[in-house]
Amino acid sequence: ELHGFTERAFQALHRLVASQGLPIIRTAAELRAARSGRPSAIVASEGADFLEGRIERLDQAHQRWALRHLQLTHYRPNECGDIQTEPGVHGGLTAFGAEVIRRCNQLGIVVDIAHGTYELVKKAAAVTARPLVLSHTSLIERPQAWTRRILPDHARAVAATGGVIGIWPVTAYFPNVVAYAEGLARMAEVVGVNHVGLGTDHLGLVGASALPDYTDLPQLAAALRTKFNAEETAKILGGNYRRVFEASVG
Repeated sequence: ELHGFTERAFQALHRLVASQGLPIIRTAAELRAARSGRPSAIVASEGADFLEGRIERLDQAHQRWALRHLQLTHYRPNECGDIQTEPGVHGGLTAFGAEVIRRCNQLGIVVDIAHGTYELVKKAAAVTARPLVLSHTSLIERPQAWTRRILPDHARAVAATGGVIGIWPVTAYFPNVVAYAEGLARMAEVVGVNHVGLGTDHLGLVGASALPDYTDLPQLAAALRTKFNAEETAKILGGNYRRVFEASVG
C-alpha cells in the first residue's frame, strides 16, 4: 500500500511539474545552472516507507521518478529506523537503513535524517560517505519528549558530516521573520554558518509559518544581514544546500 501510494504521488508530482513548465533537476550542473527567473524542482520523498524493505525500489525511484532527496523516516518507525515522536523499536538506524544510505551515496541521492532519533542520526553519520541533511527542525537547550526539535549534540552530529540543518519557521517558536532569523543565527552559533539553512516545510506545518511564502525571502535576507555578511547570508538562503547536493548527487 505504501509503495502504491508513493508511486501515485510521484506521478502526480511529475504531472504538476510538467503543467507548470518547471525543469526537474537531476544533476549538480543543472542546479548550478538554475535561475530564479525560471524555477526548477528537485524530486524528494519525505519518508522511505515506499521501499517496504526492498532496496531495488530505491534504484527504480532514482531512475523513473528522478528522486534526488530522500528522508529516511517520517510518521512511523519504518524499515529504516526510529522516529522522534514514537517509542524507539530499532535502537536508531536499522541494517536496512544503513543499506539505504550507502545506496543513496552510490546513486547520487541526498540523505535526509529529519524526524529520526538522535541514535539514528549518530549511526547514519557513521555510515554515510556524503553530507547529511536534517531538513526541518530547530534548536532546544534541554531534552523534551516527543519533539522534532533537537539538542546541540544532535545538531553537531549532522554538521560533522559536512551537512546542513534546516530551521523550521513555526510561529510558536519564531513568531515573525526577525525571530526566525534569530533562530537561524542561534543554530549557526552551535554548528557554524556553513551548516544552517531554511527548513520551511511548506504545507507540512501544524499551524502558521513565520515565512508563509517565498516572496517573503527579501525580508528574511534583510533580517539575516543584521547578523551575517552577504556571503554568509547567501549560504543560509541556499548555498549550503547546494554544496550538499553537489557533494551527494554529482
